[in-house]
Amino acid sequence: MNDSKAPAPNSSVALKPYVLYLAMLSVGMGQTVIYAVMPALGRELGLDTIQLWLPFLDQSWQPGKLAITSLSAMTALVFALVAPYWGRKSDMLGRKSVILIGLFGYTLGTLLFNVVAYAGFQGLITGGMLWLLLVLARVVHAAIMSATFPASNAYIIDVTPLADRAKGLGRMSAANQLGVLMGPVMAAAVVAGFLMPLIIQASITFICALLVYYFLPESRELNLQSADGVSKNNRLKDKKTSIKLSFFDPRYRFILPVGLVLYTMQGMVQQTLGFYCEDVLGMSRMSSVQFYATAMMFSSLAMIAAQLFIVQRSSLSCSTLIRCGLPLCALGYAVIAFTATQLGLLLGMAMFGFGVGLVMPGFSAAASYTVDSREQGNLSGLIGSIAGMGFVIGPLMGGAIYNVYLSGPCLLAAIILSFLAVYVLMDKRFSDLGADA
Repeated sequence: MNDSKAPAPNSSVALKPYVLYLAMLSVGMGQTVIYAVMPALGRELGLDTIQLWLPFLDQSWQPGKLAITSLSAMTALVFALVAPYWGRKSDMLGRKSVILIGLFGYTLGTLLFNVVAYAGFQGLITGGMLWLLLVLARVVHAAIMSATFPASNAYIIDVTPLADRAKGLGRMSAANQLGVLMGPVMAAAVVAGFLMPLIIQASITFICALLVYYFLPESRELNLQSADGVSKNNRLKDKKTSIKLSFFDPRYRFILPVGLVLYTMQGMVQQTLGFYCEDVLGMSRMSSVQFYATAMMFSSLAMIAAQLFIVQRSSLSCSTLIRCGLPLCALGYAVIAFTATQLGLLLGMAMFGFGVGLVMPGFSAAASYTVDSREQGNLSGLIGSIAGMGFVIGPLMGGAIYNVYLSGPCLLAAIILSFLAVYVLMDKRFSDLGADA
């Protein structure tokens, strides 16, 4: 492998990433809130009934639920396109600066979306113009907040010994998922207005950004000299010579499809689950938001349990984590598809969450083993782009399939994840990852 062992952080350093964990917790809250609120918010704004004029066809088109799911898809598309840029910037400028750009951008982007949505509720903007402005607000939001994820991943890699990399990334993922778990609590604030949960979440993220600014040191001040002999000064000299990594680099191109497929299936199901609660489980609009939040809580609890009790307390390799987690993800979605009950949905989401809790730390660590320390931010940007692309393809697929067959997104996700599990099991390259850790 190209990487080498980073120095083990001392006790004073070991405490400092917890400020970053708190920031990622706040971002996790936002992930849950937007998915929980968006289906009902979109319907309340009438987005599923808008008519878009297609000048080239000289006719109008009613996208239906696709008008709502496309908001998340456009956000994810921008995230996928911009995340690699921020990853490279974190290699050049330092992790902390880029993390702060993402957190403050997250806050401003959410507030901008709220302003546009409020104008829609007041009838100041309607129809296609409202939809376009909401898309624009989400695009601005994603373009800036996408800085947080690659820089945060690279920060943890900077300060974590190689042998404990999966555990370090697992702790950050657990913090993010704890936020996902807490997000539904904010979603319950929808009783005070559909925008109230988003306002609360933006405020929390702003406070976390201030904490990062005042209390999180730059990771490269902690690792002035890495084990590969690259000093901080030499890293700074690399600003003008930063190499742009390719998705097709043979060192890691066999790993990236795992993240792309998993994120795509997750986005496909999560984006349609709010509709599923209404249309299949027969819930009211407000009840569907609350039950969706409950389902996400079950998933997040299982995910945190996997990361805290399996990833943190075992010495399982990253390939073993991936190979154990993927079948659970597939089985969880199969349970949802074939039971079509509230209990089945909760059980299925818990199984999926436990599986993801194993897969994602293994996936991130596996990819990080393939490049050296100077490329970690760059690679983290590609991984962030993979996640964003999954949440572009997933919601669009989900909206289209859901219009044909209500249980289709869950069923298709179960099938595709099963094939992915077989691929990872059969490819021997996964077994060699981290062998020198």
